Amino acid sequence: MLPTNQAITREKTRQAMPAEGFVTSGSSRCDHSRQTQVIPTSLLQRLSLLFGCAGIVLGTAVANASSPASRDLFEIHVRPTLIKHCIQCHGETEQEGGLKLTSLEALLAGGDSGPAIVPGNADDSLILEALRFESFEMPPAGQLDDPVVNGFASWITAGAPWPEDLILTPMPIITEDDRDWWCYQPIADPAVPDVDDETWCRNEIDRFVLDRLKNENLRPADEATASQLTRRLHFALTGLPPTCPPPTNEQNADSSADDWYEAQLNELLSSPAYGEHQARYWLDLVRYADSDGYNADHARPHAHLYRDYVIRSFNDDKPYDRFVCEQLAGDELDPGNRDALIGTMYLRHWIYEWNQRDVEGQWQEIISDITETTADVFLAQGLKCARCHDHKFDPLLQRDFFALKAFFTPLLPREDFPVADVATREKHIQQLEKWEAATESIRRRLHEIETPALLAHATREGVDKFTDEIQSMIANRPCDRTEYEHQIASLASNQFDLHPDKLPEYLDGETETERQHLREQLAQYDYLKPKPLPTLAFVAGDVGPHSPPTLIPDQDTSPIDPGYPTILDPEPADILPIPAVLQSTGRRSTLAKWITDSNNPLTARVIVNRVWQQHFGRGLAETASDFGRLGTPPSHPELLDWLATRFIEDGWSLKKLHRRILMSATYRQSSSRPMDDQIAEIDPQNVWLWRMNPRRLSGEEIHDAMLVASQEMATDKRAIYKNVKRNKLDPLLAAFDFPDRVRSQGKRHRTTTSPQALLLMNNSWMHDRAKRLAKEFAEDSVDELVDQIHPRLFHRSASEWDRERAAGFIAAYPSESDDANDQEAKTALLHAYLCSSEMIYVD
Repeated sequence: MLPTNQAITREKTRQAMPAEGFVTSGSSRCDHSRQTQVIPTSLLQRLSLLFGCAGIVLGTAVANASSPASRDLFEIHVRPTLIKHCIQCHGETEQEGGLKLTSLEALLAGGDSGPAIVPGNADDSLILEALRFESFEMPPAGQLDDPVVNGFASWITAGAPWPEDLILTPMPIITEDDRDWWCYQPIADPAVPDVDDETWCRNEIDRFVLDRLKNENLRPADEATASQLTRRLHFALTGLPPTCPPPTNEQNADSSADDWYEAQLNELLSSPAYGEHQARYWLDLVRYADSDGYNADHARPHAHLYRDYVIRSFNDDKPYDRFVCEQLAGDELDPGNRDALIGTMYLRHWIYEWNQRDVEGQWQEIISDITETTADVFLAQGLKCARCHDHKFDPLLQRDFFALKAFFTPLLPREDFPVADVATREKHIQQLEKWEAATESIRRRLHEIETPALLAHATREGVDKFTDEIQSMIANRPCDRTEYEHQIASLASNQFDLHPDKLPEYLDGETETERQHLREQLAQYDYLKPKPLPTLAFVAGDVGPHSPPTLIPDQDTSPIDPGYPTILDPEPADILPIPAVLQSTGRRSTLAKWITDSNNPLTARVIVNRVWQQHFGRGLAETASDFGRLGTPPSHPELLDWLATRFIEDGWSLKKLHRRILMSATYRQSSSRPMDDQIAEIDPQNVWLWRMNPRRLSGEEIHDAMLVASQEMATDKRAIYKNVKRNKLDPLLAAFDFPDRVRSQGKRHRTTTSPQALLLMNNSWMHDRAKRLAKEFAEDSVDELVDQIHPRLFHRSASEWDRERAAGFIAAYPSESDDANDQEAKTALLHAYLCSSEMIYVD
């Protein structure tokens, strides 16, 4: 369970942690039991003789510690070296080789090999031999620089001065300052500010914003026109332009009226287009694609089921906590629910190289990628750095990375996952076990006959290029493999094909006769076999009820248990029990429950911030996938917490969150307010929200808007349904910053480049849309065309200036025809409209 608010801040330095850099990838912990060096007897005798005088030396050492030179030697060279490189393995809780290095008395007492130091004699001190790599080689991560070792030697030569009563303790990685960082604090429920001028405010959001604006000597902008708000609202919720008539002059004059605006908002939230639009933000986060990536970039024919699941989930307003749980552990939490199982496709969107012979290395990359993505998407914690070392800026430890990874270590990609509830699964397995027991000897002998022949004739990449160890894993029956062997064998099997229909060609006559006889025997037990359950492909489950160990690479450590970031909960996870028939560990459902616990200070803040970013172009915390110190603290922390609290109270409803934000006066501000000198000095980036930010449409919105304009949306699919091939992105979408979907992306780039303009001008698909429009208006005059096309493209009535400009364009267009309705000139005019800034920007 997630700790309570009080528990989150308990035991501030509870767990002794190494200083940054002590344990890194490539290092191993000290293990004196594995050392082969033998200290010469004569040296041990000398040390024992000298140690007899330790009492006298100790008094001298303490006394000398008071001199400035002695203090410098200790503080500059000895204390940091022992804390950073030694006392994790030779401290109060662990003494490898019997050696403790936390006090002068401990150094003089030494360990199994004798005293560590001989004050006044550096050359006869075992710790110097170890630091110089002359006998023992310490620290195991690598030899320290000469100035450090020489400084240590000078300290011993000076009599090993040590401050009185000093006991060294590991430097805490997680400090009080770390615990005070905003995102680790419990979500608060701040009071809504009182503001003097309440006439502008439409809801509580506005009070928070107005209070901050006034503190900065700023004021909000006027409200946008009804026409602007309608277009803005449609694109915000559905990603499509409005098809309703533009507001009347009366509505534009009275845009402050709520009825028409709220009615549109509710209608859009109920539209199927809402889920289609919202899904694209989520698909960016989870790096969804219809292909594997890498060079081969093979197709993933079942991946679209996940895309459609996301669309359905948003349209159904599935509670966000349920949405998260299904993706992380739908197979454990609701195995009979097809939608919940499709949700586990979240665990399958990693890139994959089909001909990668280092299967074990690639598998670790896959599990690490899932770990990093989960931390980014749900928690906004940049754990990637902690994969190799404790994070250099955030209180995220290397151990935290592997504790989170341990939730996914037992993962197994499945192409045949049964869709059945617990009772059905249990009945099926009981019957299957009867068949397996009755046919065990037959199936074992068949395996002995068939498998070697099949593997020897495997096609595509074949089997022989794998290591002998992996070949052995593949050759074993699944029931004879360990969990880890089954994971590797399953992944390796993607690279070759077997052809059981050709076994008669592979086997000699006698062996084939035996095989056919065994097959006939096996068929006699078909009556015991249960009927097959319906299955799903491209999903994920666990390899079994037990997990392979999770180890930190290149470190001699015990397996890491599943756990959460130490700063939030230092205890190992208490794994929730699940029905044994599911043959799963329960780890992922435990993680899902922790992430969606209302006491978790991250999850609600993260998704609320993402939705705010969607509507304003910038999150309240600008770095939406990184709430750490490399990110930006929230501009309105109280507002973020207030919204997160309401979001949880509203049953984790995303539609209610959208409604709350979009009903605010803050969202309805005009984007055309100019920046004066005062604003330029105080807030040039509009952090305090003194106006609305105009935004360029995404590539998908541009694509879809063109289809709506040419009235082809009914016959052509929206961009969300386009196949996403990682190595060959759609040219239009790619030009407008569509991500490659290799890594999670919390915010798309918003570039303005020449290739974008050139593509709009020269792309044949764009010209085809203009030609279709020109055909529609073939019999209309230029004025009639302008009057009809402006509401459709720009959601406003055409002005006299618009008509004059269009007429001038047609007149100036070079053409061999004198016809005022010349189709070529009309097509060029309509193409210019489609490429215009007014078309691809939202005010």
